[in-house]
Amino acid sequence: MSTVENQVPVFEGIPSSDDLARIADLLVQAGLETIDLSDGKGARCFMRVDAPASAPYVPTSAAPSAPVETAQTDIAVKAPYFGVLSLTELAEIGTLVRQGDVVAQMRIGTLQVPVTVPVEGTVVDVVGQDGVVTGYGAVVVRIEPTV
Repeated sequence: MSTVENQVPVFEGIPSSDDLARIADLLVQAGLETIDLSDGKGARCFMRVDAPASAPYVPTSAAPSAPVETAQTDIAVKAPYFGVLSLTELAEIGTLVRQGDVVAQMRIGTLQVPVTVPVEGTVVDVVGQDGVVTGYGAVVVRIEPTV
Protein backbone atom coordinates (compact mmCIF):
# COMPACT_ATOMS: atom_id res chain seq x y z
CA MET A 1 0.00 0.00 0.00
CA SER A 2 1.42 3.36 -0.97
CA THR A 3 1.28 6.44 1.18
CA VAL A 4 0.55 9.98 0.14
CA GLU A 5 4.12 11.16 0.69
CA ASN A 6 5.31 8.53 -1.81
CA GLN A 7 2.87 9.91 -4.39
CA VAL A 8 3.61 13.63 -4.08
CA PRO A 9 6.60 14.39 -6.32
CA VAL A 10 9.77 15.78 -4.79
CA PHE A 11 10.74 19.05 -6.43
CA GLU A 12 13.52 21.59 -6.30
CA GLY A 13 12.56 24.89 -7.83
CA ILE A 14 9.54 24.99 -10.13
CA PRO A 15 7.76 21.61 -10.52
CA SER A 16 7.43 20.21 -14.03
CA SER A 17 4.05 20.23 -15.76
CA ASP A 18 3.84 16.44 -15.26
CA ASP A 19 4.47 16.88 -11.51
CA LEU A 20 1.84 19.62 -11.33
CA ALA A 21 -0.69 17.39 -13.10
CA ARG A 22 0.09 14.54 -10.66
CA ILE A 23 -0.34 16.86 -7.66
CA ALA A 24 -3.66 18.15 -9.07
CA ASP A 25 -4.88 14.56 -9.49
CA LEU A 26 -3.96 13.80 -5.87
CA LEU A 27 -5.91 16.86 -4.69
CA VAL A 28 -9.01 15.75 -6.56
CA GLN A 29 -8.64 12.17 -5.27
CA ALA A 30 -8.40 13.43 -1.69
CA GLY A 31 -11.38 15.78 -2.11
CA LEU A 32 -9.20 18.83 -1.49
CA GLU A 33 -9.10 22.16 -3.31
CA THR A 34 -5.67 23.56 -2.36
CA ILE A 35 -2.15 22.50 -1.43
CA ASP A 36 0.90 24.48 -0.39
CA LEU A 37 4.25 22.67 -0.79
CA SER A 38 7.66 23.95 0.26
CA ASP A 39 11.14 22.46 0.18
CA GLY A 40 12.33 24.53 3.16
CA LYS A 41 14.93 26.27 0.99
CA GLY A 42 12.68 28.90 -0.51
CA ALA A 43 11.00 26.89 -3.28
CA ARG A 44 7.24 26.95 -2.83
CA CYS A 45 4.28 25.68 -4.85
CA PHE A 46 0.70 26.72 -4.10
CA MET A 47 -2.04 25.07 -6.14
CA ARG A 48 -5.83 25.37 -6.27
CA VAL A 49 -8.03 23.02 -8.31
CA ASP A 50 -11.64 23.54 -9.30
CA ALA A 51 -13.06 20.39 -7.77
CA PRO A 52 -15.75 20.28 -5.11
CA ALA A 53 -14.39 19.11 -1.76
CA SER A 54 -17.39 16.81 -1.39
CA ALA A 55 -16.71 14.90 -4.62
CA PRO A 56 -15.87 11.33 -3.64
CA TYR A 57 -12.82 9.72 -5.21
CA VAL A 58 -13.63 6.53 -7.10
CA PRO A 59 -10.59 4.64 -8.37
CA THR A 60 -10.85 4.07 -12.12
CA SER A 61 -9.94 0.40 -11.65
CA ALA A 62 -12.82 -0.22 -9.25
CA ALA A 63 -16.02 -1.64 -10.65
CA PRO A 64 -19.15 0.24 -9.61
CA SER A 65 -20.90 -1.47 -6.74
CA ALA A 66 -24.62 -1.99 -6.39
CA PRO A 67 -26.34 0.49 -4.05
CA VAL A 68 -26.66 -0.79 -0.51
CA GLU A 69 -30.06 -0.50 1.09
CA THR A 70 -29.78 0.93 4.60
CA ALA A 71 -32.42 2.08 7.02
CA GLN A 72 -33.06 5.79 7.15
CA THR A 73 -32.08 5.77 10.80
CA ASP A 74 -28.48 4.80 10.13
CA ILE A 75 -25.64 7.14 11.10
CA ALA A 76 -22.81 8.01 8.74
CA VAL A 77 -19.39 7.77 10.37
CA LYS A 78 -17.24 10.30 8.51
CA ALA A 79 -13.50 10.80 8.12
CA PRO A 80 -12.33 13.45 10.63
CA TYR A 81 -9.24 14.18 8.50
CA PHE A 82 -7.92 13.48 5.02
CA GLY A 83 -5.36 10.81 4.19
CA VAL A 84 -5.00 7.15 3.32
CA LEU A 85 -7.87 5.15 4.84
CA SER A 86 -6.93 2.04 6.80
CA LEU A 87 -10.01 0.05 7.89
CA THR A 88 -9.89 -2.01 11.10
CA GLU A 89 -11.46 -5.41 11.72
CA LEU A 90 -14.51 -3.60 13.18
CA ALA A 91 -15.34 -2.16 9.74
CA GLU A 92 -17.28 -5.20 8.53
CA ILE A 93 -21.00 -5.41 7.87
CA GLY A 94 -22.80 -6.98 10.81
CA THR A 95 -20.15 -6.09 13.40
CA LEU A 96 -21.49 -4.82 16.71
CA VAL A 97 -19.64 -1.66 17.77
CA ARG A 98 -19.67 0.52 20.88
CA GLN A 99 -19.41 4.27 21.12
CA GLY A 100 -15.75 5.23 20.72
CA ASP A 101 -14.69 2.07 18.86
CA VAL A 102 -12.12 2.72 16.12
CA VAL A 103 -13.34 1.49 12.71
CA ALA A 104 -10.48 3.02 10.70
CA GLN A 105 -7.37 5.19 10.78
CA MET A 106 -6.65 8.14 8.51
CA ARG A 107 -2.92 8.24 7.74
CA ILE A 108 -0.82 10.92 6.11
CA GLY A 109 2.89 10.49 6.64
CA THR A 110 3.40 9.50 10.27
CA LEU A 111 0.19 11.17 11.45
CA GLN A 112 -2.63 8.75 12.28
CA VAL A 113 -6.11 10.01 13.15
CA PRO A 114 -8.68 7.45 14.40
CA VAL A 115 -12.16 7.23 12.90
CA THR A 116 -14.42 6.48 15.87
CA VAL A 117 -18.03 5.41 16.13
CA PRO A 118 -20.30 8.01 17.81
CA VAL A 119 -22.95 5.51 18.96
CA GLU A 120 -23.42 1.86 19.87
CA GLY A 121 -24.88 -0.19 17.03
CA THR A 122 -24.28 -2.47 14.07
CA VAL A 123 -22.21 -1.74 10.96
CA VAL A 124 -24.69 -1.86 8.06
CA ASP A 125 -22.47 -0.52 5.24
CA VAL A 126 -18.76 -0.06 4.62
CA VAL A 127 -18.43 2.85 2.20
CA GLY A 128 -14.72 3.64 2.54
CA GLN A 129 -12.09 1.66 0.67
CA ASP A 130 -9.00 0.41 2.46
CA GLY A 131 -5.77 1.95 1.19
CA VAL A 132 -7.46 4.75 -0.78
CA VAL A 133 -6.77 8.47 -0.35
CA THR A 134 -9.93 9.75 1.34
CA GLY A 135 -11.08 13.32 1.84
CA TYR A 136 -12.20 15.04 5.02
CA GLY A 137 -15.87 14.34 5.74
CA ALA A 138 -16.13 11.30 3.45
CA VAL A 139 -18.40 8.56 4.79
CA VAL A 140 -16.37 5.59 6.01
CA VAL A 141 -19.08 3.31 7.46
CA ARG A 142 -22.78 3.50 8.33
CA ILE A 143 -24.07 2.39 11.72
CA GLU A 144 -27.59 1.29 12.66
CA PRO A 145 -27.88 2.48 16.28
CA THR A 146 -28.96 0.05 18.97
CA VAL A 147 -32.39 1.07 20.23
